[in-house]
Amino acid sequence: MEVKQLTLGAKLAEDVLTALGGILFAKGTPLYEREVQFLEAFMIKQVQVEDSGGAWTDQGEPTKVDTPEASDKFTQVKPVFQESFDKAVSTLKNLMTRVQGGNNIPVMEVREVVTPIITEFQEQPQVLLSLRRFARMDSYAYEHAIAVGIISFMIAKWIKVPEKEWMQVALAGTLLDIGKTKIDRRILQKPGKLTLDEFEEMKKHTVYGYQIIKSSHGLSEGVALAALQHHEREDGSGYPLGLPGSKLHLYSKIVAVADVYHAMSSDRVHQKALSPYQVVEQLVQDSFGKLDPTIVRTFVEGITQFAVGTLVELSDGTIGKIVFTDRNHPTRPMVETGGKIVNLVEARHLSIVRVMEQ
Repeated sequence: MEVKQLTLGAKLAEDVLTALGGILFAKGTPLYEREVQFLEAFMIKQVQVEDSGGAWTDQGEPTKVDTPEASDKFTQVKPVFQESFDKAVSTLKNLMTRVQGGNNIPVMEVREVVTPIITEFQEQPQVLLSLRRFARMDSYAYEHAIAVGIISFMIAKWIKVPEKEWMQVALAGTLLDIGKTKIDRRILQKPGKLTLDEFEEMKKHTVYGYQIIKSSHGLSEGVALAALQHHEREDGSGYPLGLPGSKLHLYSKIVAVADVYHAMSSDRVHQKALSPYQVVEQLVQDSFGKLDPTIVRTFVEGITQFAVGTLVELSDGTIGKIVFTDRNHPTRPMVETGGKIVNLVEARHLSIVRVMEQ
């Protein structure tokens, strides 16, 4: 059918491919306004769709068809991950309420929350580029904890931390803000800027976190030090002790990168989310003095290696699909849009402002 004549909700009978052979939409995808916009953006005039009986109709030239190995990355991701993510957030919220009441951290229960969702992420790591889609503004603190745990696990794996430590690193990420259970709720939930005294009180969450974790069984010294040191910086400009990078535990350096990445790519009370590509460019800048450069570089390479095939919006408003990522310039991939290739390494005036949800 002609794209302009499509009935909304019609299902594709065959994969729709871009001019370069990448999959734009997989067979079976229902077509609504957003999908039609993508088809038009890629200058695709006709597609094959199922008729009401499930057979496919072929009017005019069919869409280019192949049987590529890749499949549409996101069509099956959202429902499964949303359910797992929401369950993890809800369970963690209940566990943290108990800690707030004075209990020790129920370490085995936290592990049971984190383990299944980490398993899912390892199977589909490209979701790291679109964590924002799972967000619920009212439970940001718990979502942040789950996300930082997952990202920290992936970083530990990528930088080749011994496998037996991966779960401890994930727990370090999940529990890095546990000390906030001891901070006055009025400070935590204040909509405006904190006063100097309030900020000094907020900074104590690192020390409180260290104390809570030290008194809980089943967590290593590295997990406790990650809670204490995740706001320290390589140049000694962080808090609470102003330690330089040479004095920081590896776990704290890992969770610091994960913490900054997820915070900057999330909608928060004081700040709108940046696209993952804008965030990783900022991380690269921060690796000069603030964050560990080796960890940042490995993380950026790791998170961008799954990006091929991802739909993105560029800063000029055009929609395109990542077709190639150069390891030397992982934040500036090649994007196919409107039948041509835009190399963001050369087109410095453009940037990726959004990873599209499907």
